[in-house]
Amino acid sequence: MEDTASRGIQAFIADVVERGGKAVRLTHSRRNPVQVWGDDGTSCIVRVRSKLSGDWQARKQDESLDDDDTGSQFWVFVDLASSPEEFFVVPSSEVADDIRAEVDLWMMDTPGRTRTGHHAIPLSRVAHGRGRWDLLGLAGEKDPSRYSDAQRATTAATLRADAAARASARKKPAKAAAALEELIDTRLEVVADFEGYRLVGRFDPDTQTLEIMRGPMQGRRFPDPTTAATAVASHISGDIETHDGWEFWRTEQGDRIPMGQNSIR
Repeated sequence: MEDTASRGIQAFIADVVERGGKAVRLTHSRRNPVQVWGDDGTSCIVRVRSKLSGDWQARKQDESLDDDDTGSQFWVFVDLASSPEEFFVVPSSEVADDIRAEVDLWMMDTPGRTRTGHHAIPLSRVAHGRGRWDLLGLAGEKDPSRYSDAQRATTAATLRADAAARASARKKPAKAAAALEELIDTRLEVVADFEGYRLVGRFDPDTQTLEIMRGPMQGRRFPDPTTAATAVASHISGDIETHDGWEFWRTEQGDRIPMGQNSIR
């Protein structure tokens, strides 16, 4: 989610400064790039992925460096559930090779799949990058006095404003009848997790329509779960995605959504 991403970037920037460096969030990509300057003045671009629980989320297309519009040299995986936060620094080329190998195995398991969609990265695959600040030209020890309360507040405010602007740009005008519809809404609530976003929808088993209630493309209604899944995934990733809606969407309990007599697979 955007709040998780912003929290992760804020925590990362704070650590960079406390280790004698400098960091600035870049805005040319939605993939959370940050430019980092080490304490020796050298510069690099990193992609920051953050999580509060479970696995970090990437895309299968991240197997190719050509698909990375950030021009990153490293990925930084931020675990916000740890106290203090933990950071795992891995070269972008290594991340791409790792994802490619995993996608190869996934493709072999079921021929005919496409190399698109979200891709989970568990801790075991990045654990070797724990605390590798040296890769970014930064000190191993922190000096909290380097990052003042004023800097912390300014960074937090900037990231909150950026998150709000992005969320506002994605939202569609609400319909006047939305509040009334919510009061009598008997549709099934369904959810999906994609690239760090928790999507919430309402599925009508009788008509097969699915409306996105929360997340990117909020307020959009689609004729079936597959059309909804494909549209919202493509919107988030910026690529052409194809997803089976009956696998993409689940109930809060993790069950498949019911297929009506009019459903098309």
